[in-house]
Amino acid sequence: MHLNDGSKITEEQIEELNANGPYSMAIWKSGDISVGNEEGLAGRSEYFLNLIRESILKNYTMDEIKNFSILDIGCNDGWVLHQLSDLPFAKMVGIEPRAKNIEKGRTVRKILKLENSVEYRVGDIESLQGEVFDIVICAGVLYHVESIPLALRKVRESCRHMLFIESRCISSNYITQELKDEIEMRDLVYQFEDEICGVTAQKYESAYYDGSAAHNTIVNVPTTESLVMNLNILGFDNIDIVADADTYRRDVWKDKRPLGGVCISATLPDEPKTLESEEDNWINEYEIGLENEVLPRSLLEPLYKFFCLQDSEVKFSGGLKTIHDYLTMADNLPSIDKSVLPDSNNGKFALEIVKNWRYSPYDKIALEYGKLLKHEGVLDEAIKVLKSVTTNKINSDWRSVYRAFHLLSLIYQDQKNEKESNKYRELCMKSNYKFPVKHG
Repeated sequence: MHLNDGSKITEEQIEELNANGPYSMAIWKSGDISVGNEEGLAGRSEYFLNLIRESILKNYTMDEIKNFSILDIGCNDGWVLHQLSDLPFAKMVGIEPRAKNIEKGRTVRKILKLENSVEYRVGDIESLQGEVFDIVICAGVLYHVESIPLALRKVRESCRHMLFIESRCISSNYITQELKDEIEMRDLVYQFEDEICGVTAQKYESAYYDGSAAHNTIVNVPTTESLVMNLNILGFDNIDIVADADTYRRDVWKDKRPLGGVCISATLPDEPKTLESEEDNWINEYEIGLENEVLPRSLLEPLYKFFCLQDSEVKFSGGLKTIHDYLTMADNLPSIDKSVLPDSNNGKFALEIVKNWRYSPYDKIALEYGKLLKHEGVLDEAIKVLKSVTTNKINSDWRSVYRAFHLLSLIYQDQKNEKESNKYRELCMKSNYKFPVKHG
């Protein structure tokens, strides 16, 4: 057995390598010597290494790389950065919480006479203490942590330009329509973002093996969607699934193992926009859109009389009957879509308003009727109707209350009553301090 330089490996060195094993993540090679036994993981590291290299060279030139730093989180024995050390990075750092893994990498490189300029450190993501790298690799890590969102927030803090993730994952087939219905994807964010949700599977994991969690814990195995959602909320763009679960299983496991894997590259723009930072824009667009959507009297008046004035003589037909049944029936609800609305109210906000009447119809219909009266210039009557929302009972619908406060403030402003206008402006902001519409 000879190394690259023609020298032979000794029995003592073989024993030292065996003592430092298992080398189960990848194959270290020199001459005709190979150190590593990947067993059921054969070819995995080589596979995602090639995808990492492709992603780096796709996004950056050699001149850019010369000024870049790269970090490998959970680098194990350091094989990945060693293989990438032919690229002219200005700084290469691998961190690994297990001192044994760092030592086994140092041992194999010494014995096989393999050199690189990588700095290997014992530590986890917390040990970086604010240090930032242009490119970050997070391979074989996320399914060994207690909280993927928290881990990725820390990864984001250490990343300046590009992140590459490799992770085992569970099948997206678990994300069913039944699941989506059960978790009720009704948040404001879904007014503006794709209807996406994810699943993670929890399992026990001990710290017994070198490639497992750093301590005995419960870990999470995500779906691809879970990872994409986390990257999205952290401000990454150009989120590219360079190997999806089916591709990974076919190329790496040869369909012989049930588990899936995923490889994702993502970049950070110069001025990242996180979902959190976008919230103000969404709230502004949503609330103004609802406020500007004035439903016609022909639709509102019969419903206002029936639900708010308790006029049981009101008769409903056509779209109004569908709405009435939707609001009053406990089971077998009719479908509510744009067909129940007049042609002039075919936008998403009109339908959103009507669908939301299902809960607290008195408050919500009264709000819309008061809005209509304001629009028609019947201000004193509008005040009376809107105050029926804010004063008639305790525990009025919260959204109807702060929106009614806002409309009352605007009405009193039109009437040059600054005292009352200011009063209702303050009540609106007390009720919902994020309410975006400017007053005065």
